[in-house]
Amino acid sequence: MLDFQPLFLGLAPLSVGTLLYALNSRKKWLARVALVGMLVSMLIIMVFQYLDYKHLEDCLLKGEVYTPLSQHCIKLRE
Repeated sequence: MLDFQPLFLGLAPLSVGTLLYALNSRKKWLARVALVGMLVSMLIIMVFQYLDYKHLEDCLLKGEVYTPLSQHCIKLRE
């Protein structure tokens, strides 16, 4: 299964860089596109945070520990 999270999270710095370029070159349309990109990236980050906390809650309810790097639950003791 492909993980698109790093690709989506890369949208935020790309949008900031585009906004800086657009403001420096006085291109209003590009600045608007960059602001929309920043808004979309903010919404995506909020969704990923919600899903991460949801996985944490599910693991804790099962008596396990959630590891965010591997994105699965680990049972520490029987």
